[in-house]
Parts: sequence; structure tokens; C-alpha cells
Amino acid sequence: MGEFEAYRRALPPGAPVRDENRHVLTQRLTWLTHSQNLEWSLFLFYSPSDRDAYLRPRVGYQVDDHLSVEAGGNLFFGAQEETFFGQFEDNNNLYLGVRYGF
Repeated sequence: MGEFEAYRRALPPGAPVRDENRHVLTQRLTWLTHSQNLEWSLFLFYSPSDRDAYLRPRVGYQVDDHLSVEAGGNLFFGAQEETFFGQFEDNNNLYLGVRYGF
């Protein structure tokens, strides 16, 4: 964070202080099966400095040349509400999708 000391001086009393440097590790795992028509994917963002994470699992299936379907989710984890991903912990969701191309 640039101007960290100015940020600290501007905080109201009792407000949580963010770290000057935030570290985030990312990992993507992809596995193709069934003649590469079925794709399993997991994307992870993890911050060891904030102890929070964002997980994006997804599975997609290519039915034919025109039709594909997928399902996935957005999952947030955090030890504290004021961390970047922890603030979204109540916003977990799942989704289904169908795509037709012509």
C-alpha cells in the first residue's frame, strides 16, 4: 500500500488496521476427461497475511459442437470480517449455465 503512514493517521479510533503489504497465492488445477469434453477446474486465491481465501470450483461439459453446460461456485473464507475475502463470507453462491453457439 502506498502512503501507508498517511492511511494509518487517517483511520478513526478503534478501526482495524490493514497490513502495508498483502500477499496472495493463486493455484489453478484443471483436469480434462471424457475425450476432453468434461472439464473439472478449481481456482484458489489464498492470502497467508490475511488468512482468507476465495475458492472457485467449476465443472463444464461440452455436449456437442454447439451446446455446453457448466456448474460452479464462488466460496469465500476468512478468519476476520475486515479482510479482503473475509468480508464476502456471507456471499457464497452456486451457479448453473447453459451455452448454445451457432
